[in-house]
Amino acid sequence: MTRVISYTRFSSARQAKGDSYRRQTEMAMKWCRDNGHVLDTELTLEDLGVSGYSGANVKKGALAVLQEMLAMGQIESGTILLIEAFDRLTRMNIMQAYGLIFGLINSGLVIVTVTDGKVWNSKTMNNLTDFMMSLVLLYRGHEESARKSDLLRKTFNRHRNTGSQQAFGVAPGWLYREEKSQVWVVIEELAESVRKVFEMSAQGYGSKAIAKRANEENWPIPTRKTKASSEHWHAQMPGQMLRNRSVLGEHEHRIRTHDAQQYHWKGLSTGMVIPDYYPQIVSDELWHRARASIDTRMVEKRRDTQYYNIWSGLMYCGLCGAPIQRRSDKNWHSKGQHFCSDKLAGVTACPSSSIVTTDFPLLCDIYSYASTELGTVSGEQYVARAAELEVFIKDKAREASRLTIAIAKTNSSIEVLSRKLLEVEEAMRHAQDELREVQQEAAICDGNATFDESFIEDVFTFLYVPDSLEAKDKRAALHLKLCRLIDHIFLYPYDAAAVKWKNQNVLMWVKLNDKQLPSRSDPTAKFHKPPKPRPPKPHPYYEAGMRFELVPPEPKIRAPFKRREKSYRESVVPDDVLDSLDNIEDGTS
Repeated sequence: MTRVISYTRFSSARQAKGDSYRRQTEMAMKWCRDNGHVLDTELTLEDLGVSGYSGANVKKGALAVLQEMLAMGQIESGTILLIEAFDRLTRMNIMQAYGLIFGLINSGLVIVTVTDGKVWNSKTMNNLTDFMMSLVLLYRGHEESARKSDLLRKTFNRHRNTGSQQAFGVAPGWLYREEKSQVWVVIEELAESVRKVFEMSAQGYGSKAIAKRANEENWPIPTRKTKASSEHWHAQMPGQMLRNRSVLGEHEHRIRTHDAQQYHWKGLSTGMVIPDYYPQIVSDELWHRARASIDTRMVEKRRDTQYYNIWSGLMYCGLCGAPIQRRSDKNWHSKGQHFCSDKLAGVTACPSSSIVTTDFPLLCDIYSYASTELGTVSGEQYVARAAELEVFIKDKAREASRLTIAIAKTNSSIEVLSRKLLEVEEAMRHAQDELREVQQEAAICDGNATFDESFIEDVFTFLYVPDSLEAKDKRAALHLKLCRLIDHIFLYPYDAAAVKWKNQNVLMWVKLNDKQLPSRSDPTAKFHKPPKPRPPKPHPYYEAGMRFELVPPEPKIRAPFKRREKSYRESVVPDDVLDSLDNIEDGTS
């Protein structure tokens, strides 16, 4: 008996709610009953919500699978393929459509359009009348889709140019509206979750730590509800929110065609960013503080979830330049050890050192230097403001780059894009001027310390306290402050540490405590004995550093974790795709 298979397709997910799928499957079953065949239900060929106009079903859908099976000889010659009509198979242009049809027929398939019961095989395609009929059907299907695409594109362009929000119904999960004609309303409970994410980021917490806190405290999840929505906060969710400028009320129109989404799931940027499109739920000041915090701590992946390692990403071995790793031990006086990472890898024999012999003298000298040389509490505000401005300038530079590419690649809206580019460049210039002023003010301010006395006292109180949220917050805040002020610290165990400050060429040398047994150094130890009188141990590295005779090695900075740019990069899209954007299906949002 001749094998009969069927192919079902519709273009959009909205059609799944209609009658298209039922109609196509029932017509295939009816044709089999009327003609004495049995439909093969083991091979299911369905492209549901896949465009035939763009050729997505041919490139990666069920139709692509069918062609591969034919090429491998898995479907015998003479097999009947049932389709509702030619436009279910394809709506591509005539040249592409005929290439597909002839390819299937030459592979041995017999195509039947069940709407009219017409059989299409090598015999009928050699008949001039049938050939012309197929030509008309394929042309009509393509032109119908092209007309709809043109209408959609014009509709989206009209709404976009007038600033209307009615054609673009998708919004962040913390907003809702009953009808497209209404304004967006903030769901305060969800917006508060977003603000907490930004506040914790500004304090120095990373995405995983924020997600963990959110799950522990059962924060509502402020994302759109879909079938694939998570029921809890996952590690990437806070990071995604921290990059989403919708919290500032901005919206960027994007071209979401099949061709554009081949390069990025978000589609193709138009370069048009609209301010005040949504209600703003995060202040500009909080956004820049959070982004500045993220840029400040762009170091290797943190494994210390309790933030005990306040020197993370800053400390390097003074002997070989490798990063210093910390192994905590809360139950012993030493609180753990600092290890050269190259020693752990078996590359060097650099010595380790006790954490307590490093942390306290180093923090005290940093506090003392910051008190007299690095400015005031207002100086700390200058440092934070400078970090915020640097993030703002980077954002504007990226936006200017996108606009420049969009102007070069588009044939429309050049005047609008050019005007926007001038605005972005002007904002960037103002920010650069303010940054210079802030840096000058920070250089001349005096008075109280950047690390004020109450702050440093709190740090020493909470430095090693386990299982305390307050202590964890203090350590995270301290790490962020250190990252904003210090470039590198070079450690010479039980001898010295050299601190390289940001924007300064002079090293600050710190003498570290000598190595002692816990029973000697800790008066509360059970078998405490006062240390025996002995001459002070020499500190050759410290002395050489103070005489300017010791130069630390170049730090072996591990490549920082760079998140792949989520925004669409127009520069990777071939020109032929960009040039064809005005002639492809769907629209923008």
